[in-house]
Order: sequence, then structure tokens, then C-alpha cells
Amino acid sequence: MIKSLMLFIMVVFAQNCFAQQDSLVWSDEFNGTGVPDPAKWGYDLGAGGWGNNEIQNYTNSYQNSRQEGGSLIIDAVKSGTAWTSARLLTRYKFDFTYGRVVFRAKLPVGIGTWPALWLLGSNLSTKGWPGCGEIDVMEHVGKNPGVVQCALHTPSSYGNTVNKMSKLISTFNTEFHDYQVNWTAQKMEFSIDSILFYTYNPSEKNSATWPFDKPFFIIMNIAMGGNMGSDPQYETGGLKNGIYPTLTSARMELDFVRVYQHKSYPYGIDDPADKDANRKLEKLNLSPNPTTGKFKINLPSGIFATGAIYNGSGKEIFQFTASEAVTEIDLSSFPRGLYCIRLQSEGNFITKKLILK
Repeated sequence: MIKSLMLFIMVVFAQNCFAQQDSLVWSDEFNGTGVPDPAKWGYDLGAGGWGNNEIQNYTNSYQNSRQEGGSLIIDAVKSGTAWTSARLLTRYKFDFTYGRVVFRAKLPVGIGTWPALWLLGSNLSTKGWPGCGEIDVMEHVGKNPGVVQCALHTPSSYGNTVNKMSKLISTFNTEFHDYQVNWTAQKMEFSIDSILFYTYNPSEKNSATWPFDKPFFIIMNIAMGGNMGSDPQYETGGLKNGIYPTLTSARMELDFVRVYQHKSYPYGIDDPADKDANRKLEKLNLSPNPTTGKFKINLPSGIFATGAIYNGSGKEIFQFTASEAVTEIDLSSFPRGLYCIRLQSEGNFITKKLILK
């Protein structure tokens, strides 16, 4: 009787676990304190305009980005005549192909601000821009307060792209809103607070119109001035530095970032390289399993993966990267039971069960 009950509980735990982790595959709830989680976020650093004549200098300073009060704070700050800000990204830490991405954010206010929540193709270094593709889930320029825009940049439409749409959100800076894209192999659907306002679905999908069949990574930033953000009435010296003269700071708050994927993923993969990567990922094993605490993840040679561990109720308890042939993880401080290990590499996913005894 006891054995039957335990078996039933284990089955229910497994169902809950896989139901949860097959939907939410990556997230940051920003419930910590101090700097953003370095396992999830890196930084773009420096000035130079970033291709858009922006005037800010991006830093990894605590002043410009930090976790505070259950949110991620990104602050653009003026010091003298110069501006600093932050641009966080998941490049080399987490990328993915297809899924639903949700940013819950409160946006900065002020003429000259240009915050963005977006995705960029992971093959940027080999394909360049716009060949790698760009998915702008949210852009807002302070000189048009409340006009929130989504956009897609492709080789067939970039810079002043025609693949875009805007929506008026009057409480953009006083309330949190959910900015979302649902990205499938067929189309892109953009929503704000779950209300659809733009769909991109070109009739012919090729490298010029649809560079969206490869992994992308996440970026969050506040730019200042620039081609889109600068207000001409405040520009000086022929620069795109049109910022309201008395503005000294601008803040964007992120309550969370979440990435969901369909439970039948991977789907829509037709590239032989992707299929080969998926076959390699399927060869991983966990040992020992069952374990009393420590276990090893054995990956095929040349595979870099990001992963998460979920308990029997489907709650994420641990995130990690596996970049060596053997990665050791210690769960000895966690309760005994059934756990799910989820690994992602090059847009491919695999899930394994682990018993902690």
C-alpha cells in the first residue's frame, strides 16, 4: 500500500514537473539584491554611438543596474554633460529558438530617453546586422510619451523598417505592463498586457524576410538620444543629443523576464545542423541517478548548454551552465524526491528525470 502510494505521488510529481518546465524554460524574477545575476546577464560596455548615434556610455556599474525591491533597476544618469546607462544581455549565457517572451516593465519618462526590450540573433558575429535579425518587443522614445512600438529588422527591411506597429499606453511610466512576443516557426505576434496589436507573417520566408529560425538572445537597455531618441529642438553641435535640458536621470524597472516554449518543442526545425545538435544533446547522461546529492552531467564533446533544475511541483530551484565534458552539481541540501533537469543548447532542449534519495 505504501509503495503504491509513493509510486502515485512520484507520478503526480513528474506530471507537474514536466507540465511546468515544458512551459517556462527560463526566467529572472529579480528577487535578489545587488548586481544582476551574473549567471544570467552580461553587459555591453562603452560609448561610440552603438550604430544609432546614441550619446550614453554603457557601464556595469551598480549605479546603472541593480536588483532592488523585487525589480531590476536600470538607471540612465547624467554627470556633468555626460550620460551613463546599462545594457544587459544573455549572450553566451542563454539563447533560444521560438517561444513566448514576456517582459514586465515600467518605462522611463523624459525627452531623449530610448528604452528597449529586444532580441538579437546569436549569429551576429558571423552574419552581421541586419542579417542576424532583430526582434524589438518594446521600444519607447520619450519625445512621444506613451507611444510604445514593436519592430522587426531583417535584410529586407531594416533601419527605418516598415515591419512595425505602435500602441498608446498612457500609464507606461507609472504602472507595470507586460510586453510580449509569441515567436513561432510561422509568425511573430506582439502583445501588450495580452492584447495582440501586431502580427508579422511574410508570405515568403527566406533569409531576407525571415532570419528568425535560429537562436536569439535577450537585451534590455536605456539609450539616450540617438537617431530615434533625440529631439531636434534640443540638439547641439550637430549631434543626436536632443535631451530635455533639466533631465538628470531616467529609470526602467523590470519585474520579471520569462521565456516559455511549447511542450512539443523542438518544432519547426528543418536545418540539418540543428538536428545534429539535437541528436548530440540527446546523448547526455546523469550519473549517478538515483543520487544522494552530488551528480554529474556528461555532455558530448563540443556542446555548451544552459540548464535549470525543477522540483516535483515544477518550481525552478537552480540554474547552471554546462560547458565542460563533465559538470558536477550538488543537490545534497535539497529535500529527497524527484527532480527534472532541463538543458538547452543551440535552440534545442532535452529533459531528464533525477531521483534524489
